[in-house]
Amino acid sequence: MEALFFNINDGYLEGIVRGYKSGILTSNHYINLTQCETLDDLKLQLSATDYGNFLANEPSPIATSTIHEKATQKLVDEFKYVRANAVEPLARFLDYLT
Repeated sequence: MEALFFNINDGYLEGIVRGYKSGILTSNHYINLTQCETLDDLKLQLSATDYGNFLANEPSPIATSTIHEKATQKLVDEFKYVRANAVEPLARFLDYLT
């Protein structure tokens, strides 16, 4: 009976966070990014990863400040999503982080 309720509170968030973890750039991605000569090349390399969607609608030429703003906004949105779905005591801990 105990197995029925295993991870009932945090199972969904665990799956979400594992998905975020699988989207982290690998060493091969970083090697490809270091070989980019322009920011448009960087945008093209990122488009093949989980980070590509946040720059998809940005016109060329792209500025470094735009990349910074969009990357920060992606991180904030993902954090807010996790926080919105968290239950106590994880919710309180995430509140302390902000």
